[in-house]
Amino acid sequence: MGASGPVQGEGFVSVSIDRSAPAAGGAVPGWRVISQASEKGSAAHNEDISGTAGSCAWIIDGSAFFSGAARTIGESEGAWLVRRIDAILRANPPEDLAFPTWAEGLERQLRQDYAALGEGHPEREAGEGPSAVLGLIRLRRDGDACRIEGAVIGDVSILIRNGDRIERWTDPSSNPFEARTIAAATEDGHLPGEVISPKAMAQILRNRRSLNRQGGYWAINPGLSWRAGLRLFAATVSPGAIALLASDGFMRLVDVIAHCDEDGLMDAVARLGTAGAIAELRRLESADPLAERFRRVKIHDDATALLVTPEPRDNQVENRS
Repeated sequence: MGASGPVQGEGFVSVSIDRSAPAAGGAVPGWRVISQASEKGSAAHNEDISGTAGSCAWIIDGSAFFSGAARTIGESEGAWLVRRIDAILRANPPEDLAFPTWAEGLERQLRQDYAALGEGHPEREAGEGPSAVLGLIRLRRDGDACRIEGAVIGDVSILIRNGDRIERWTDPSSNPFEARTIAAATEDGHLPGEVISPKAMAQILRNRRSLNRQGGYWAINPGLSWRAGLRLFAATVSPGAIALLASDGFMRLVDVIAHCDEDGLMDAVARLGTAGAIAELRRLESADPLAERFRRVKIHDDATALLVTPEPRDNQVENRS
């Protein structure tokens, strides 16, 4: 498989994306959901969402750090943002638009929506408020094979297993900033019941000065342009390929706890389902309640995963989840 942007892993060759539309007539490929699960972490609200519509599937992971009162009631601003992006995707999935063109419209819509949400509230500094990271894939026919096109911004991951090969699509731009936050969070040790330590929060706010800037890290943010951070990928796969879309909280099984590698993770979700894999993750995290063995900011992060495989669908029928 090939990719048109940076890929986490070795041995993959960059190629350009052909954005030609599928041939008219016949079955159009969509996604069949094999398994889907989401569980909130230590914080009060789950700021993850995954879903499918038409030929598209996605994973969204939100966060919100700001001064002053929240603009939402009953949910965090991060949860509000991921719900809004999810609703836009469900209503009008970008099955034919080039991803950068779609992102331009999404950026404009979210800016307007967040401004409306802030009516009656004080203005915020640029970069404050909610952010979200996104992984989005869609299917195209490619003869007897399928072509997967992807767009990623931020530290969500898309793993594609095609036969005995696994490719991972992600955005590593936040890695050095996350490392600083983890160092701050673990400097004095975790206090029982503490979600994020004051030192870690202070580091997160310092990190925000680098959000959506060259040399910084990237995320969807309604107050800052983010389209320049969108990473594009593509791969031609067999109809039996499997794709896993996962938040960074779920990917702790590989990246933080090292319970398995990427191949082992794909085996685990096939065997246990995504909910079973999250249950195993929570068992391992709970065995290290002060983050002494596995260094991390939150003891439990939101963990969300969506496992899908290509499935033909009639041109007139749209699958939604």
